[in-house]
Amino acid sequence: MSFRDLEARRPLVSRQNLINGKQDATQAVASGIFQINTAVSTFQRLVNALGTPKDTPELREKLHKTRLHIGQL
Repeated sequence: MSFRDLEARRPLVSRQNLINGKQDATQAVASGIFQINTAVSTFQRLVNALGTPKDTPELREKLHKTRLHIGQL
């Protein structure tokens, strides 16, 4: 940082802002992984119901939607 920067009143990029940005990115990745794990667990539970008395067109539709959701994640 120079005196010229101070005179121009340019904002400082603080170390704390850089840390917060990194934490935000880390938190976003962790959230995404959690969503994927949850969707895959739901998918597995639905797949396990195939071929049982719970196997209905509604179950298969939910299975299809869950598969699409996992693909989006």
